[in-house]
Amino acid sequence: MRNGTVLKSGDLPDTDALNKINQYTRRPFSAEEVYTFRVALCDNEIDRDYERFTTKALSDLGKLFLGKTGIFNHSMDASTQVARIYDTALETDQSRKTMAGEPYCRLVAMAYLPRCDKNRDLMLEIDSGMKKEVSVGCSVGSMTCSICGTDFREKSCGHQKGELYNGKVCCAVLSNPQDAYEWSFVAVPAQREAGVTKGFKNSGMEDDAAWGKRYREKLMKETVKAISLLHPEIEGDTVRRMALALSPEELEQVENSLQKNLQEKLPLTPQLMRKEKTAQKNDNEPYCI
Repeated sequence: MRNGTVLKSGDLPDTDALNKINQYTRRPFSAEEVYTFRVALCDNEIDRDYERFTTKALSDLGKLFLGKTGIFNHSMDASTQVARIYDTALETDQSRKTMAGEPYCRLVAMAYLPRCDKNRDLMLEIDSGMKKEVSVGCSVGSMTCSICGTDFREKSCGHQKGELYNGKVCCAVLSNPQDAYEWSFVAVPAQREAGVTKGFKNSGMEDDAAWGKRYREKLMKETVKAISLLHPEIEGDTVRRMALALSPEELEQVENSLQKNLQEKLPLTPQLMRKEKTAQKNDNEPYCI
């Protein structure tokens, strides 16, 4: 799964955009009936997982993402479907270079959702910047080492992602996209500049995402610790895999519930208890340290 950010929202679609939207509707919708917004789905920069798309892969993904649905937290529940992509485009900034030394390039999509009471809160959250970061689900046919070209999925070449080799950062180069599944609103995306924003520049999302990642790691640690204390019969690796499958919101709920259970079953008592004064006077008190 790769990630992005919402760019611009709220504009009424023109005739061309409306025609593209109505390809996916069961009846023709007017411009006033739909809410549209731009989404930066993914780019060719090295992300937090030390992976990056090729420019050709981004172009191919643009075709695959047409008509794909937007959901929440990669849930496969149809009730979480909230939007749909009706157009995509590749944007390149020749004045900016990636960590790999290439011109910065990103895949941008236009998405729509119907204006209705059910979506009123979501539209407000998008406009206010609360729903901003997105993550995409897709598959690629090739994942090669940026240093030697070995396919990471076939064998190990000895190079470690994130390490420097002759001044170059090792990463997995993603190419030959096979499919695009969906895109989701998430709390913390892997790619730093993916989601709904107003412009081409990063607007502090990197710092927010870094804080979010630390918070998730803290929740993970506390959740694993609590489960291990309450259920010591479960192996540690099993507990960690269970926790990794949870979203930050789910981790927060589980961790709060586990802490309550711990307080009930394993109440904490102070290690140092205050001693009560005795009635008998200690004759050696002046010499006590």
